[in-house]
Amino acid sequence: MSSVQSLGRAFDILRVIAHHQGTGVRLKDLTILTGLSQPTVHRLLAELQAQGVVRQRPYSRRYFLGAMVAELGLTASADYDFATLCRPSVARIAAETGDTAFVSKRSGLDLLCLDRRSGAHLFKAFTLDVGVRRPLGRGASGIALLMHLPEAEVLGVLRRNAAFLRQRDPQGEQEAERRWRQACEQGYAVRDAAEADVRSVAVPIRDGRGQPGACLSVSTTRARLDEARLAQVVTLLEREARRLEDVLQAQTDPEESLL
Repeated sequence: MSSVQSLGRAFDILRVIAHHQGTGVRLKDLTILTGLSQPTVHRLLAELQAQGVVRQRPYSRRYFLGAMVAELGLTASADYDFATLCRPSVARIAAETGDTAFVSKRSGLDLLCLDRRSGAHLFKAFTLDVGVRRPLGRGASGIALLMHLPEAEVLGVLRRNAAFLRQRDPQGEQEAERRWRQACEQGYAVRDAAEADVRSVAVPIRDGRGQPGACLSVSTTRARLDEARLAQVVTLLEREARRLEDVLQAQTDPEESLL
C-alpha cells in the first residue's frame, strides 16, 4: 500500500470515529463503514494512536478522537471562524421564528454543525449538537449542502456515503438523490425526522465561488412548520443567507475565504 493510499484510508477511519465521537466506535464497525479489511484498520489505528490522533478506552475497547485533533483545531480555528460571522444571523432566525436555528458547513463528505440557538417556543428541537458531524445526504441540512453542485459530484458524494445512508434506510442513497432533486426544484430542503415529531428546513449559503459551503436551518414540530408557515421560514432563511453571502463576496482574497 502506498503512503498516499494509507493516508487516505487513515482519514476515512478518522471520519467514521468523528461520526461516533459521543459513544465511540468498535473495530468491527470501523471495518464495515470504511470498507477496509480488519488487519488494515487495526494497523492504521495503531499508528493513529501512537500519534495521539486516536485513543481507545481500555474497558469498552471503543475508539475516540484523540487530544491531538483538538490541539490542531485550536491552532487553525482563528483562520476559519465562520461560526462567529454567522452568530447574528442564527440569533435573528431563532428570535423571529421562536424555533431552533442552526448553521452548518460542509466538511469534506460531511456536514459540521457550527452553532445552534433556541427560540422562545417551549419546544426545543436539538436535532444537531454543535460540533456534531453527519454525512452529506442525511437530513435537510445534508441535502441543502449539495444544492447548486454538479450532478456528477452529488452522485459521487452519495455513493461514497452510501454505507452511512443505509444505516437508517436500505434505500438511503436513492432516497437522498430523490430529495436532492426535489430541493433543487423548490429552492430549499425539507425533511421530517423518522424518529420524532420534528420537521427541518434548510437553505444553502454560497461562498465567493457560488458553491454551497454552508447552510442555515430551522427545526421545530411538524404542526408549527406546516405548508403555510414553511414559506415564511424559507423567506427568512434566504434573507439571512443572502446577508452572509454578501459578506463572503466582499472578502478581498477569495483564496482565504472562511468557507
